[in-house]
Amino acid sequence: MNGPRRIPPFAEDALEVLRETVSDGDEGLSKDEATTVLVADERFTDADAEYALDVLQSRGYIYYVDEQVYITPTDD
Repeated sequence: MNGPRRIPPFAEDALEVLRETVSDGDEGLSKDEATTVLVADERFTDADAEYALDVLQSRGYIYYVDEQVYITPTDD
């Protein structure tokens, strides 16, 4: 299994919102900012946003450095 691990549709939506917010791949958001951005999208409650972030991290789509959320770079 060489490709990225599949994620559920709600996590794909969250990743899309985060990508729209973070224009530069080197730029990150605090975890609170990432949660706020997702909740502002109105598809997510606080709990949904935190769960989406957990799923994205566990599947390797995002990572944390010093409480900052970064989107994992891809070859796309």
